Amino acid sequence: MRRSAMAIDTADANGQAARGLARLSGILRAEAANGLFWGTGPAEEARLRRLRELAAALLAQVDHRPYETILAAYEADTGLRTPMPGTELRIDCADGTRLIRRRRLSRTSGTLGQRLEAVAAALRTRAPAEPVAIADTDLAGLPCPHTYLLVYELETHLDAADAAALLEPSEPDLEGDVPSLNPSATAVAPDRGPLPVAPVVKQLLDAVAALAKESLAESADFYERERQHRIAALCEDAVETGVEYPRIDCGDLTAECVSTGCDAAVFDEAGRLLVIRRTDTGQWAVPGGAAEVGEPVGLAAVREAFEETGLDVELTGLSWAFDKRDTKLGDDRMPMIMSFTARALDPAQPLRLAELEASEARWITREEAEGLDLFRGHGMRIPAAFARHRGER
Repeated sequence: MRRSAMAIDTADANGQAARGLARLSGILRAEAANGLFWGTGPAEEARLRRLRELAAALLAQVDHRPYETILAAYEADTGLRTPMPGTELRIDCADGTRLIRRRRLSRTSGTLGQRLEAVAAALRTRAPAEPVAIADTDLAGLPCPHTYLLVYELETHLDAADAAALLEPSEPDLEGDVPSLNPSATAVAPDRGPLPVAPVVKQLLDAVAALAKESLAESADFYERERQHRIAALCEDAVETGVEYPRIDCGDLTAECVSTGCDAAVFDEAGRLLVIRRTDTGQWAVPGGAAEVGEPVGLAAVREAFEETGLDVELTGLSWAFDKRDTKLGDDRMPMIMSFTARALDPAQPLRLAELEASEARWITREEAEGLDLFRGHGMRIPAAFARHRGER
């Protein structure tokens, strides 16, 4: 019995290490894709392409597919790579059965609004107005490409069998135990501890670290250096052990990434909203930016608020989850936007603006917002944030 229990514990530890390595590969894949998307010099571009090869080699240590297949999927990345948006539809049927359907959003599957309207029409019910929770495959420990799921609830007068016949099945790599969180509780930073890695993986990570060191020695660009510091930290957080990886299925590596941005509408005790003047356009906006693979979307909003304003904030709710393709904004770099409301943890904490991001900041009322030159899309997001903060929606 003791040997059996030890064998189970070892298998669990090996499986956990394999999933951790899949996660690390996904993060490095995103760093390479995003660096190539924004553009850089020839030397740095070559390093990013080599980083992508190494990320594929890392995944090949645990995934059931060969390195060449994995690399081909990674080399197909052309846009920004962030956590992928998807939906979890919880459908309560007339016979008391609850159906669950999980699917990612893609550029060919229609927008978020179109999906909700189409499902509601098929089930002859009303489309849900907003998500009740957010689930996250990374927090759940699934080895598939990082996906967050907006959870919507619907009711139908159809029995489960009839309703199921009208719905697309869940995507296989999104199946499993994926707990959901209230949107205000999604700024989760789990303490994962050092990642145990096999000797061959340690050698690959040493090569990744050498690339980061070379880039840091040659590049003066702030964002490139920031990226390489992140990569170096990931390599340092690995400890060589005798782990033996099982072969696992790391999901749909070719799933198209509809990239996601997050922002934080920070309100003070007087109900005023914090806005910053962007250095690129001179327009006003709430702090925000792209989410990063390996971080929940709520945490991305908190991180962006801190990076751009110096404030430590906590989320108070989800103001709006919207697909830019439903709003005709025309900016397809980050089609999905997750707008949260938030408050400063310490009302007396001073602002500290990021010079490359913001030249000025101010606290504004709803009426003052109407007279500002707002950055594209914020003319919709800011009124929605005020309405959510005041309990009007």
